[in-house]
Amino acid sequence: MVSPANCLQEKFLEDLTEQMFPPRQHSEVQKLCFQLRFHPSNWNNVEHTQIAAQISKQLNGGFSESSINPTVGDVVKKIKDKFEAQMQADGVEFEKLNPGRGKPKESPWQIVYKWLWETEFPRRGWQLSKEMAVCAIEQLQMKPMVAADGNRNLDLEGIPDVIEETIRKGERYKLQVDLRSEGYLLLINEGVDGEKYCICPSRAFALSEPLFLRSPLYLPLEEAIAKNVGLKFNGLGEEYFLAIVTEKPLSLSWVRPDSHPKDIVVDDNRLYEIFKLLGQQSNCHVFYKTFVVTS
Repeated sequence: MVSPANCLQEKFLEDLTEQMFPPRQHSEVQKLCFQLRFHPSNWNNVEHTQIAAQISKQLNGGFSESSINPTVGDVVKKIKDKFEAQMQADGVEFEKLNPGRGKPKESPWQIVYKWLWETEFPRRGWQLSKEMAVCAIEQLQMKPMVAADGNRNLDLEGIPDVIEETIRKGERYKLQVDLRSEGYLLLINEGVDGEKYCICPSRAFALSEPLFLRSPLYLPLEEAIAKNVGLKFNGLGEEYFLAIVTEKPLSLSWVRPDSHPKDIVVDDNRLYEIFKLLGQQSNCHVFYKTFVVTS
């Protein structure tokens, strides 16, 4: 499996694995089955037989294809037993998780998969991201701005020789983003008071369409509505930035060409929407940096 160092989906599966398969008290076959069958990259295009082949390979031939269906069933039961109360509260129909006759629209493992990635993952997403994000001390930098003759320029005199993690209250900045990672940028700012803002994508600071990373780029973009305004912070304390790089663009319901430029607040419903969409991808990388606003 992909290294979980800064892959959000892998981190989620890793946490679930630790919860359900404690060291020296688990079935290695069931553990591998869970990690493979319930991985987003294996959702639509990988059959049980292919999962069985991967398990067998990792166990040096110690698993047969004929065992895959009961093994998947055992894993479904394990998930159900572990998260029963939460699944019931979320409205999962447990009777559909029991093997029966006929061919239901969704098999038990598919029902459980959807609960994991469409409900549980979004619920944990923000905290999970903060826990495993890689510190982007050099990759995210605030650069002071000044306006000269109505044009937007960098104040080169104000740029320090070393990387600063403090910014001044009321001053205007642009954020240099140089993550050296290929994909689409999702950037969320959590302010001093805990309010969250979607900086990218947005009409205010970026574009109303997904932004593919180029290195480096500066926010606000030259095409953005707030290009002459920059990023300005009015409260003292810590400003937290979380950057998520996705393989595929995210289509956020509130980011449209006709959206109000100031409509960038990310409430709980929007945060849920973000991580529900991220749960449909298989390899998102997460970075963060905290800036301290001083007077």
